[in-house]
Amino acid sequence: MSEFARPPRRAPRKKLKMPLFGNMGSGSSSEGGTDWGVKNFSTIIFIVGTLGLLAQLFLPSLWSEKVYDSESEIREMTMDGALRKKYTDASDPNEIHYLLVLRQKDGTRRKFDLFKAKPVFFDQVSVPQRFYKVAGSMDVRVTRFSKPDTILRIEFMKN
Repeated sequence: MSEFARPPRRAPRKKLKMPLFGNMGSGSSSEGGTDWGVKNFSTIIFIVGTLGLLAQLFLPSLWSEKVYDSESEIREMTMDGALRKKYTDASDPNEIHYLLVLRQKDGTRRKFDLFKAKPVFFDQVSVPQRFYKVAGSMDVRVTRFSKPDTILRIEFMKN
């Protein structure tokens, strides 16, 4: 036999545990508790995936805001607020959407898509201006900072 001294045997290290899944994949547990992470892991993944798919289906329709785009909708509404956003959506070159976001005095937001309208109105307004419009008319009074108030007409193209 050898004359060398053997170091004393060290106790085995504790198994690493993940906060949510316990000691999944590290062998049997010696505490005797139930390990829900190993047995129900595929069920948890299935439930999380199903919730994700349902969220993708239903949340965009719940969070989307109403877009006013027809001539009758715009004619019958009143506007009293400030223009907050002005942008175009030209993802399809044949269909350019002119979008305006108006913040009303009561705090609501209205989004207008002037796709079927002539772009003259869209070209003449800019972001800090205020809009005043009465129901039943297509004339919009625009309050400008550098010029006196101007009356602009929203004209829709005939099909």
